[in-house]
Amino acid sequence: MPYELWQMLVALPIGAGLGLIFFGGLWLTVARIPSSRRPHLLLAGSFLLRMTVVLSGFYLLAPLGWQAMTIAMAGLLITRQVLLRIKGRPQCDPAA
Repeated sequence: MPYELWQMLVALPIGAGLGLIFFGGLWLTVARIPSSRRPHLLLAGSFLLRMTVVLSGFYLLAPLGWQAMTIAMAGLLITRQVLLRIKGRPQCDPAA
């Protein structure tokens, strides 16, 4: 199937949405660990759910070709970088 512009226009936001689901879900999971009675089950269940959603999304993109999947992966990684900048990393207090 020849690569077309509409595939890029579809794949990039789909990849960004998958990235938001994956990394947003990871952030929510890590935030709930301290209050969880069984953190190992929380982590394992969250990982399985997030991976199922992301892999299903890429599976649905597969008929569009490897180019669309590559662009979707780029969208996922761009979303990761954006979320890192928005949420940031905790600042260490040098006085502490």
